[in-house]
Amino acid sequence: MSPRPYVTIFSTMTIDGRIASSTRFSELSCPYDLARLRLLRGAHEAVMVGANTVLIDNPTLRKRLEPRTNKYYRVVVDGRLRLTPGLRIFREPGPKVIVVTASDDEEKIAMIRKTGADVIVSREPSDPRSEVNLREALQILYEQYGIQSVLVEGGGSLNYSLLRRRVVDELRATITPYIFGAGVSIVNDYGGTGFRNRNESPKLVLKCTELCPCGQCVHIVYSVLDKCCEPVLREPPIQTCLSKEIERAVKGLSV
Repeated sequence: MSPRPYVTIFSTMTIDGRIASSTRFSELSCPYDLARLRLLRGAHEAVMVGANTVLIDNPTLRKRLEPRTNKYYRVVVDGRLRLTPGLRIFREPGPKVIVVTASDDEEKIAMIRKTGADVIVSREPSDPRSEVNLREALQILYEQYGIQSVLVEGGGSLNYSLLRRRVVDELRATITPYIFGAGVSIVNDYGGTGFRNRNESPKLVLKCTELCPCGQCVHIVYSVLDKCCEPVLREPPIQTCLSKEIERAVKGLSV
């Protein structure tokens, strides 16, 4: 098995595990949680999101706090290559964008490359749905770009796919004081069965539980034990508990 980056999933969710409501509303983070996200971006060499996140939220994924590395890429997993050049991630200046797809549509690939983005084509072997081969894609990110750590910001489908393929090393979640009752889960298998029991579930070990400085949210961190292979980094790119750091960062931003 070729080397791969250290992979951290970070999501902010409601008490019932939703990262977005049935209307796709997803603004859950307090200022401290936003600072936590940007500190995590600053510690990782790439940020990864799914195509739905880009199409619905239209983010730039640029903002970082206290970068620990100058290397920073923005990676979008878009199996069917639905992205368009008009999205902010392509239009506004920022770090290199890498689109990972299972599509071999040469016209769409050329259109995305004209924006200055790179396109990686990687498919699951013998998969009729032509899903992205995430294990291979992560290996390519390390071998071709030297990326040693990736922060995954969702959505739920991408989180599930990475966990199913056993390429996640750390799972972080901020639990907010809201309930949606429907919508997108932090780990979402659209139309599938998901992990059907405890034996199929990824094996997690709790590493940190801390009250957010806002006093209303709780942040939890788990290490993932059952992995397909070890990452190139043997330790997380940033310390596990971050409340003191984000409190200091928010105070610094408000000065």
